[in-house]
Amino acid sequence: MRKIFTIVFSLFFTGVTLGQDVNDTTRFIPESEVPKVILNQQDILYPSNFVSEWEVQELDGMHDAPNILYFAKFEEDGRPGFSAAYLPNGTLVFHSEFTPAEIIPSTVRLKVDQDYKDFEIHSAKFISLYNPERELYLVKLLAGNQMKFVFYNTVGNEIDKIELPAEILLLMR
Repeated sequence: MRKIFTIVFSLFFTGVTLGQDVNDTTRFIPESEVPKVILNQQDILYPSNFVSEWEVQELDGMHDAPNILYFAKFEEDGRPGFSAAYLPNGTLVFHSEFTPAEIIPSTVRLKVDQDYKDFEIHSAKFISLYNPERELYLVKLLAGNQMKFVFYNTVGNEIDKIELPAEILLLMR
């Protein structure tokens, strides 16, 4: 009986432990921990902004420089909903802007409505990638208590998530 209890307890404990969604690779940091080269780049690219928070993301849990991204979440000209991601050397990876459902271009909105009839468009992020250069929309869809994220280019073609760089997928959190 004791062995059965131990096995059941072990399985329960393992399930609870593995079932937790813990993302310990992303953390908020004070501006003083952001490399100066990134702060300078942010000031040059977005001079009229107010950074509300900085995050650091260690891709794949790695701590070496090529696997680290710094995120600035900021207001531009008093409008919130902007973010930018930088490599440790100051290279801008992407820039995103919150977009309400009403102002998503009709080519994208109509295609999303056609492809996902059971869902309603909640909002989107307009994303400018810089290597390689391209623009896309990360569209947030809702249907009851279901939420789904899909990617579309600016002419309304859906983009498979496997075609995107890993750092873009971080925006889906």
